[in-house]
Amino acid sequence: MTQVDPLKKLHFEQVVAEHRRPLMNALSKMLNHSEVEEVVQEASLKVFLHLDSIESATLKHYWFRAARNIALTRLRHEKVVQHFSYDLGTQMLDQQGHTDLTALFEKNETREILIKAINRLPPVCRNVFLYRKIDGLSKQHIAEILGVSVHTIDNHLTHGMKLCRRFVAEMMATTPEAEVPGITAEIT
Repeated sequence: MTQVDPLKKLHFEQVVAEHRRPLMNALSKMLNHSEVEEVVQEASLKVFLHLDSIESATLKHYWFRAARNIALTRLRHEKVVQHFSYDLGTQMLDQQGHTDLTALFEKNETREILIKAINRLPPVCRNVFLYRKIDGLSKQHIAEILGVSVHTIDNHLTHGMKLCRRFVAEMMATTPEAEVPGITAEIT
């Protein structure tokens, strides 16, 4: 980060002091209370780190938008976790009696490992990964949302896949192979 204009820094501190409560109230409609403070802190840090490239007149808007985007990312992540949990429960009920219970248990283990692998990704990398793999957005669309190049999106996806594969390999090394069949096929 380059040297930040002290007046811009002071202006941002005033914006935060004046609009923190309204931002928290708005976020509380989206998130539970324990997450609101974390989102406000993360958004404040994000804005502060880019303070030199933001016009003073748009600081409040940029801060609110950053907090909203972070909150939406958290909600999307929670949706993914719930989807995997619900999907597994539904499959177990539908296939009970039709499929070997061992196979269902293995599928459950596979999903848990995949969720853990995704949760361990760095935040930006995880967001890109979820946008692409779960939401099915194009790389160009993700680049527009995050304000970065498509090349950067490719790098995040590649890095995310490497980290997921590494985590899966570590889990497979600690788990007998018979318990986690075909897991690497699911993350590609």
